[in-house]
Amino acid sequence: MINSDRRFITGDPQAIFLGTARLQDYLQQSGLLAPLTVARLLDEQDWQTFEQRYAATGRAPYAPRLMMGLILYGVMQGVHSLRELERLARLDLGCMWITGGIAPDHANIGRFIVMHEESLTQDFFESLTRTILKATHSNNTRLAGDGTVIEAACSHYNLLKEEAVRARSAAAIKAVEYTPDDAVAQYEQQSSQQCKTIFEQRLSARHRHGKSIDSLRISPIEPEAMVQRLKRGHGFAPSYKPSVLANENRIITALALHPSSETQVIAPMLDQSARVSGAHAKELLLDAGYFDDEVIEATLARKVNLLCPEGQWLAKSKEAGLFHKSAFEYDTHTDSYRCPAGQTLVLLSQCAKTLRTRAHDVYGNANCGGCHLRKNCTNAVQGRCIKRYPEDIQREALRLAMQQPQMRGIFSQRKAMVEPVFSSLRCQQGLNRFRRRGLQAVKREFALHVMAHNLSRAVALLRALFTLFYAVFSGLSEVAHAFYDRAFRLSGIPSRIRSLHGIYLNVQQ
Repeated sequence: MINSDRRFITGDPQAIFLGTARLQDYLQQSGLLAPLTVARLLDEQDWQTFEQRYAATGRAPYAPRLMMGLILYGVMQGVHSLRELERLARLDLGCMWITGGIAPDHANIGRFIVMHEESLTQDFFESLTRTILKATHSNNTRLAGDGTVIEAACSHYNLLKEEAVRARSAAAIKAVEYTPDDAVAQYEQQSSQQCKTIFEQRLSARHRHGKSIDSLRISPIEPEAMVQRLKRGHGFAPSYKPSVLANENRIITALALHPSSETQVIAPMLDQSARVSGAHAKELLLDAGYFDDEVIEATLARKVNLLCPEGQWLAKSKEAGLFHKSAFEYDTHTDSYRCPAGQTLVLLSQCAKTLRTRAHDVYGNANCGGCHLRKNCTNAVQGRCIKRYPEDIQREALRLAMQQPQMRGIFSQRKAMVEPVFSSLRCQQGLNRFRRRGLQAVKREFALHVMAHNLSRAVALLRALFTLFYAVFSGLSEVAHAFYDRAFRLSGIPSRIRSLHGIYLNVQQ
């Protein structure tokens, strides 16, 4: 692998023998097709962007294609440590085929990941996913989205409250004044200032939304991580919220990572999925946690049909024992609401936007005094009031769509499409906790996990095709094999599927 300015260290997997058998023949005869599939998919990528980042002089580096193969294949096996990746390159036969037998040390692997951070989190992910979609005949016509909470690398002990954050920052400033040339003191000042800035931003956000600040904490080691509730009842800890969009084959077409929000990343993920496949999705399936005005606006702007229940808000109303706002029917002709008891709520006032509230209209003045449903509707002395916001029109349209049996049938596919994705990331790839610190490093780590997952899905889908061909061809004569092989070529079946047929013939031989 040579570009115009730089020569790279490469390996030749065809020159690797296991005894008297070539490594490729051994893998095929053993049914270990995953390394062969991964290598072919990586060979189709354009590596010029990676290669151009190296200087034209000096010691020759390892070829980016081989280094990336080592890292992604390792993550597929649940290997994350740089030293474990170094060991994998020396001992694993499948890894030897992908890397051509090179054996970089852990320092080289770490420098490679940091050097190509920008490509890993966007350009290369999109290019590799595009290749996988083409190879597996997948698309993004229907997508399902979800997010989770994964603990950060820092400890959940020694979290700081507001007073401790400000005291730490003040102490760091004094330390620099006493020893202005001390690099350690300067680093502590920068770290404490970053922690203070992020804490003040979160403090202002809570004040702006009228939320309590008593529980607000921050990690001095990793301030970008948000202290929030973990999954599976594991309490609270500094963590991040990674999100994905997956298609019906459970191939991830878009990824994002935010310290605390799953809804803010929907718009950029839809755009990324469109770049990968060449067109926006037609349908997006999301759970009740995404019933949000920002999500609805994002899908409407991109002409994507959103299917999302309102369960989160209904659950809150049921806990309070009161009718949810959706139980009141709005009449556009009379500009009024009709309550479950048949009473009419008329427009009382129009409220302008303030620092804490959006512009809205208030409806009420119903005769609630002797209503038999009052205890299930309101505790207010003046009776039930309804606030109507400008975005309620979109919410009502989505609510009506979700009441259709056909739409609910489509939405029922969401769990099967996206829930197993995070199960695979957690259980098979070991992503139960991030191992890198800082938002950018965590994004890079998550992107590597997503690409490894997509490669695993490609291996599984192509293996299913191989099994199908095995069943079809196992009872055919050599003449029939030749006939169907020619038919495959003339019919335009992708070369990757034909190559699986060729692998089958080699195994039979």
